[in-house]
Amino acid sequence: MATQNGNSQRKREASGRRVVVLAVPPVDEFDLVCPVQVFGAANRLAGKPVYRVEVVTNGKDVRVQGEGGVLSFVAETSYKALNANFDSLLLVCGLGTRNARDQALFAWLRRVAPTVRRLGSVCVGSFLLAEAGLLNGRRATSHWRFSKELARRYPMVKVESELVWVKDENIYTSAGISAGIDLALAWVEEDCGAAIAQEVARELVLFLRRSGGQKQLSVSLSAQASEMKAIQELQLWITDNLRKKLAVQVLADRVAMSVRNFERVFTREVGRTPSQYVLQARVEAVRHQLERTDRGLKQIAAACGFGSADVMRRSFSRFVGVTPNQYRQSTRV
Repeated sequence: MATQNGNSQRKREASGRRVVVLAVPPVDEFDLVCPVQVFGAANRLAGKPVYRVEVVTNGKDVRVQGEGGVLSFVAETSYKALNANFDSLLLVCGLGTRNARDQALFAWLRRVAPTVRRLGSVCVGSFLLAEAGLLNGRRATSHWRFSKELARRYPMVKVESELVWVKDENIYTSAGISAGIDLALAWVEEDCGAAIAQEVARELVLFLRRSGGQKQLSVSLSAQASEMKAIQELQLWITDNLRKKLAVQVLADRVAMSVRNFERVFTREVGRTPSQYVLQARVEAVRHQLERTDRGLKQIAAACGFGSADVMRRSFSRFVGVTPNQYRQSTRV
């Protein structure tokens, strides 16, 4: 019997791990296509069929409408017609279909969850896993715009609103849009190793592979969010002057405001206090240095305005979720 089981396992691996992508239409096109592309690239770069991907749906027919109304996809079959023994299941939907109430689908998910090696969701697909009761007592995430809604509607879920993706036992949830790529890359790394995952990321021309511990929002994006030109210019000046002492008084003087008024205006425009912004800008600068240079940690700390490498290490770990050395290793594989 052991020999038969071993032979069956080898046959399955020879033809590729079976990954089912379950689309609940209308589906966000990006959420569906990007993970499939990652698995396809892994097959090509590994030089063998690592994955056998099947797109299925809970819709009445196999045509899966995209949420944008322009694109549509053809699934292979209904989830009800699936043969058993697939390795991983990835659930994707659209913003509207996060409110779907398909009791037959939820019952099926509850039956399947303990039998698959991995069960994942992209973006607001976590709402469907939560509605099925699969996230009760578990850590999970979703798109940052909908994390409060997820926590309010499903109080038994431990919502990690800022993280890119979260793993709790065999259930994975990911944040919005491009985070589905990060989750798929994490699965590729688990199956094929970091080298193949990194090659896939390079082929897809990703600026950065993000670990599950990283936060969804970049402080750099907020430099484009303020409608006040004075605040925009100040943010750019901060980026160019991270070595300097950037006390609130210095920043307030720069835009000719009182400290009290400056703190109020900056927080309103940027969504975080000046001190928080400066710290996160410094952490982002550290990330760029780790990715692009071979400088030591002391040199990087000085260049980015940290008092010491130890202070930088603690701040970096808090915001990014890994140490500077771990981050550098992950980008150099």
